[in-house]
Amino acid sequence: MAGVSLMTVRRAMSELAAAGVIQKIQGKGTFLRSTRIQTESTIFGGLKKTLAHQGVRLDTRLVRFGERLAEVDDAARLSVPAGSAMWEIVRLRLFDGRAAVREVATIPQILAPDLPERFQPATDSLYEVLSTHYGLAESSEEQTLIGRPASADETSDLALAPGAFVIEVSGVSTSMGGTPFDSFTMTFVSSQFAFRLRSAPTADLIGA
Repeated sequence: MAGVSLMTVRRAMSELAAAGVIQKIQGKGTFLRSTRIQTESTIFGGLKKTLAHQGVRLDTRLVRFGERLAEVDDAARLSVPAGSAMWEIVRLRLFDGRAAVREVATIPQILAPDLPERFQPATDSLYEVLSTHYGLAESSEEQTLIGRPASADETSDLALAPGAFVIEVSGVSTSMGGTPFDSFTMTFVSSQFAFRLRSAPTADLIGA
């Protein structure tokens, strides 16, 4: 019908699959993917605020809000002694009723001692609560973005197929006073998102 060879069609289908436009499901066929959510990972603030800039509304489901002790990695990221008391908040973000993002926030209790009394995980913006009640307004954020296989918890929480890959955005948020206050990990269902990254040359690069 298109007047092209089968080889050309197969190549075009492979390129569309690699671009995330279509999805091949073994034994069932080839299907159009749903539109990916465009997100800007370099916007300051929580995920809800970030996606709001793109006109996306995500609902929230709390998985866990509890306490744990800081491990060596936590201590290094958040400048606290190992063994310090931490708040750990695990939430799912749902798009059209389906889990799309698993978000883990780790916050030193010494910075927000009564956080469970002030923060409603299903409705509140965590960063707005931290800024309003504890003076922890974000001024900088360090992020790392990688693709990797989902963990067992992520596979279960996000209803993924075994061995599925996810996009992990992790990092540390720092307040205007230079205090690191949140070590976060956001795990995205890779088929549902496209990330835009912004950059600009630094003065050193321009000078060079």
